[in-house]
Formats: sequence, structure tokens, C-alpha cells
Amino acid sequence: MRFGSVFEQLGRLRAPLAGALMGALIASACAMTPERLPNLDRRFYEVMPTPEQQKGFLQVEEEARQDYLEKQGLWEQWSALSPEERKAAERGEVSVGHHEFALFMAWGPPADTLTRDRDGRNAIVHTYIRCSSGPKRGKYVRNNLDCDGTSDETQVAIDNDLVVEIKYAT
Repeated sequence: MRFGSVFEQLGRLRAPLAGALMGALIASACAMTPERLPNLDRRFYEVMPTPEQQKGFLQVEEEARQDYLEKQGLWEQWSALSPEERKAAERGEVSVGHHEFALFMAWGPPADTLTRDRDGRNAIVHTYIRCSSGPKRGKYVRNNLDCDGTSDETQVAIDNDLVVEIKYAT
């Protein structure tokens, strides 16, 4: 056997092996960003209370995510919603009568929250900012500067864990 033929064979194997290794590295890196999560997982990621929990969620393998959500108490809240509320939340839709958690799953965390008097009772009012132009059109953000365009505000009143009023900007 000649040394030249051995080196030629190794050279031919090196390219496919290097390509496979690079592909594996890229795939594992891409899985570590929220944008790469499936729709429902991304919605859970957005409602995680802390950046540490969000980071932990990204590091969990797909088959272990439900266990992670159960430990955080989020899966129980999701399961308590009616099938109609869950489907609406996955579509990003909210209606009067939906639970507050369905709102969070649909639109994410609010930009601002305050308590106001509503007919002699305290009601929670969440303010949401939705981009109405620019590259993030239709997305809810926490700051109108994140829109790179124009934005609209929507206020959602919560009483006894239910959406009781939605005021869209006009």
C-alpha cells in the first residue's frame, strides 16, 4: 500500500466528517435561542418569571420541557385553561372571559401593570404595546422603542383572574 493512497482516502473522509461535525454544532447552538422554539414552547418561555428560568428552559431537552414547566407551576396553569382558551392563546387571541394566564400566553408579559378602582373594586390593568409597523409588526413588546416603527397600546382589565375589559387604542 502506498502512503499517497492512504492520505488520499483520509482526505476524502475529512470533508464529510467536518461537515457533519459543523452541522451538529450549529444545530445544538440554534436550539439555544427562543426564536428556534416551537410556538407553544416560545410562549411558555416568554411568561417565565426570571431570566434564569428562561435560560434553564432553553437548556432543557425537548422531551423534558413539560417536566420543567410542571416544576415552575406553569403547566398546571396551562392545563387549567379550557381547550378553547388554549387554542386561542396559541393563536395569540384574547377575549373577555379568558383567564389572565391565557392572556399572558397569548400576548406575553405586559409592558405595564397597575391597580385601579373599578366600580368600587380593585382591578388589575395590564398595558400591552403592539407594533403596528416596522419589522415587528403585530408583535407585542415591552417598550415601544422595540418596534422600530409605530405602536399601539391596549389595556386589559383583570378582575378575579378573568379578563373583564379590553380597550384597544383608537
